Amino acid sequence: MAAQNDAGPPSPGRMSVATRAGTFGGAAVAYAVHLDEIVLPDRLGHPGARCICFSYCRSPADPLGPVIFAFNGGPGSASLWLHLGLGPRRPAAADSLAPPSAPPFTLVDNEDCPLDVADLVFIDPPGTGYSRVLSEEQEADFYGVAQDATAMVRLVAEWSRRHGREGAAKFLMGESYGAIRAAVMARLSHGGPTQTGALEGLAINGVVLLGATLSLALTGKDGGDIGHATALPSLAATAWYHRRLPADPADLASHVAAAQAYAAGDYLSALFAGDGLDEVSRQAVAVRLHALTGITPDVLRAHNLRLTPAAFADLVLADRGEQVGLYDSRYVLPLAGRGPDPVADDPAMGQYTPAFAGLIVSYLRDELGIQRDDTYRGIEFAAVNSRWDYGSGAGVPPAANYAEDLAVAMRRNRGLELMAASGHFDLVAPAGALTYALAHARLDRARVQLHTYQSGHMPYLGAAARAAFAADLRAFVRRVVAPRR
Repeated sequence: MAAQNDAGPPSPGRMSVATRAGTFGGAAVAYAVHLDEIVLPDRLGHPGARCICFSYCRSPADPLGPVIFAFNGGPGSASLWLHLGLGPRRPAAADSLAPPSAPPFTLVDNEDCPLDVADLVFIDPPGTGYSRVLSEEQEADFYGVAQDATAMVRLVAEWSRRHGREGAAKFLMGESYGAIRAAVMARLSHGGPTQTGALEGLAINGVVLLGATLSLALTGKDGGDIGHATALPSLAATAWYHRRLPADPADLASHVAAAQAYAAGDYLSALFAGDGLDEVSRQAVAVRLHALTGITPDVLRAHNLRLTPAAFADLVLADRGEQVGLYDSRYVLPLAGRGPDPVADDPAMGQYTPAFAGLIVSYLRDELGIQRDDTYRGIEFAAVNSRWDYGSGAGVPPAANYAEDLAVAMRRNRGLELMAASGHFDLVAPAGALTYALAHARLDRARVQLHTYQSGHMPYLGAAARAAFAADLRAFVRRVVAPRR
């Protein structure tokens, strides 16, 4: 599929790089590809960062047509995951649980791309991809929860002005930490004297969360008793997938439902009792957890009935000498020879990262004609992530539940709706933790959709999960936009 470069001169900061056509959701779609370079102000109003967006806009242009603004997380991650996961082209091996980990990598058309229902804008926040903060002194103006969300609100507004889309329905799609970004953006979209310091007036129609972490206090090794309870359904789903259960349940749904019920009842009560739990009850809990997770009662007792996702990932297939991935527990690598890095050595990230990272630059250059001299930064852990300001100092995650930001935004904006997508096999952002966070934020439940797929952190990996997620996304966009037409 050869791209046709536009002959006309580009507008300042905006370049049309190609026109194309494809079949998405069963519909033939003609579209234009744009590279937008938007300068964002620092806290003093001076030029502070150069932000790059890759836009796919349907032809002919519809000023009122919906637009999805998509970004990944980290913080410190570029949007290459969503760009190559839900964009018009995707890695050929994206459906494999044992993808090639060395070149050559190839791209194929992505029929599940939602370009048939909305234009797509993939945003690389400052410090990621080709986006850069203009000086080291200004990095603190962008590397933080509120700073970043304010900058992204202004980026969406500027993109809309440039493209004549002020009146278009707007959707924010955030994955992983990007879910926090989307939630805070929704709250800050109106602006205000105590918020962004200006009247932003950006109206949002919908927020879509993928692999969402809205309460960092519930995930990881310090999740506490609630964290252990909300992670249990994901541990159970993983054990079901790998057939580690002492008795096979009828299906995944019934097994996860049993784990959810136990987690919210007897398990949470046992955890609350702590060292006061009597011996008979302790053994009964260990036996029930064994039935749900496949981990033997003696091992569970040795771990005080509390298994972090990381410990479970090491234990569930230990007798086979294998470790499951935290980002997607369907992926497996040998325990022997593993390194210490939580991302590079994760069986999921370690296997699917090479194709995404290896294809993004060649796709932009060879298929879209986008030539850049700078390095494309996929994820910046040291330069951005470790220095992120959550409001309590660099790199210190808060106890906040960012679902409350969504509740504030939905109170102000009666037209704002939420769709949240989780994976049963996501041990980094367990579906139960998201459900708990949303249930404790006083959201208008009539405007909230929760979906869980047989996927990991990225619901667009795997043909069945991607198709199901894409269908739900299309239905969500159409339903939200319908009253406007």
